[in-house]
Amino acid sequence: MSKKKDITEAKKDILLYDDHKLVTRRDFLSSGMISMSTFALAPTLLSLLKSNSAYALECNTAQATIGKTPVIIFDLSGGANLVGSNVMVGGPGGQMDFLATYETLGLPMDMHPSKANQLSSELGLAFHGDSAILRGIVSETSGNVRPKVDGAVFCTSSGDDTANNPHNPIYWLNKAGAMGGLTQLAGTSNSISGGKSIVPDASIDPTVKPVVLNRPQDALGLVNIGKLGELFTPQKAQRILKAIERMSEQKIMSYGQKSLPDQIKDLVKCGYIGSQDLIGKYTADALDASKDPMVTQVFDNLNNGDQRKVATMMKLLMDGHLGVATIEKGGYDYHNNTRATGETRDFEAGALIGRCIELASLKGKDLVVYVITDGGVAAREGIDNSVGGRGKLSWTGDSGQRSSTFMLVYRNLGRATLRNGNRQIGSFKDTGAVENAATPSSNSVVNLAKLITANYLALHGEENKLAAIVGDNPFGANLDKYLVFNKIT
Repeated sequence: MSKKKDITEAKKDILLYDDHKLVTRRDFLSSGMISMSTFALAPTLLSLLKSNSAYALECNTAQATIGKTPVIIFDLSGGANLVGSNVMVGGPGGQMDFLATYETLGLPMDMHPSKANQLSSELGLAFHGDSAILRGIVSETSGNVRPKVDGAVFCTSSGDDTANNPHNPIYWLNKAGAMGGLTQLAGTSNSISGGKSIVPDASIDPTVKPVVLNRPQDALGLVNIGKLGELFTPQKAQRILKAIERMSEQKIMSYGQKSLPDQIKDLVKCGYIGSQDLIGKYTADALDASKDPMVTQVFDNLNNGDQRKVATMMKLLMDGHLGVATIEKGGYDYHNNTRATGETRDFEAGALIGRCIELASLKGKDLVVYVITDGGVAAREGIDNSVGGRGKLSWTGDSGQRSSTFMLVYRNLGRATLRNGNRQIGSFKDTGAVENAATPSSNSVVNLAKLITANYLALHGEENKLAAIVGDNPFGANLDKYLVFNKIT
């Protein structure tokens, strides 16, 4: 059947509404049969006009992701303890170059990592033996999964209990290749980063601002065809959108003598073709985390808000529909002169991380987990001997000098191999504070975001692209010694 005849048949069958024919796109919009959100499925004009953009080079709106390893970022809001009592940190010699004391990092002397049974390397990256985050991870992962995990800790000072830390490299990671077939970035908060911590100003790309996802139903809203879905079957809705798409193509062709570049015309055409194809490709069963038996096996209580949010993101990440996700989790401003509150919060975060790793294993996919927090926390004298406090020092105040971040890498084929034999970037002083002069990222959160991007690129053998992705290379010829893993793919 010719294209002209196909369009004519589609119009005869379905292009009637309220006693008149729908002919133009304006008719479809005014009738409510499609909404402006429908066309959000196609690349925006701004994204199409971007120079040197992946989106300006190829159309992949309705394809499975061609992106690299998916990334999930946990943004623990309030200034959590991530190191010392959790991931182990040491002096210039790395994790095993133990500090004289870890008391300000929450550990009494009888829990110093040099003591028997006070250190665990089960995940490759060393944790304190009674780390609440580690206990959470172990509680939700299988024994055959944990040997495929390794990680790195990045010793960096950051501002206390504030949203002004440009911690989140979400845009740079997307630009580095963490792409999705349906949407690029997502977060649990309606912010430029999708979480609490902001992003480096230079990284922002408004054309891929994170969509907000907090429950499985939100994922279905990514494919929104407006009133068409209410009035017609999916098959008939596809025919309508196909007709609209072809009308759009004809209108674009009418501008052939104008200055719009041929490349832009082709991309606009491709975008609209993609939007009608999405209806058949991204069904409720394909996107809804609650309908995926692997997801519900791991996230077994979707009535729990945290599980529901993370399951929604992980479903899209693991199935190639999303590139990078940010999960904001509150409750980490826990310096209330106890230890029990912090232990509980840290265990919760670890359990969510563990569920993510377990699902990646079930799906047979690699995964990068990155954990950030705004500032840190310090302990002083005073042991919490309650059941929840576990005999550790109580948290008494904010301390951005005791901040850090860490990354875990799950590689389905087996644990990633170390590049330089070191899992710690930067170092701590014996006082329990970050050594701010250790590396270019030790006292610069922006440089830390660049370093995380560099390490992500290195997982795919593309660390030489760092300057092209982030705008410069603040590490210069020393970049290699700040990269933790060899290529995993």
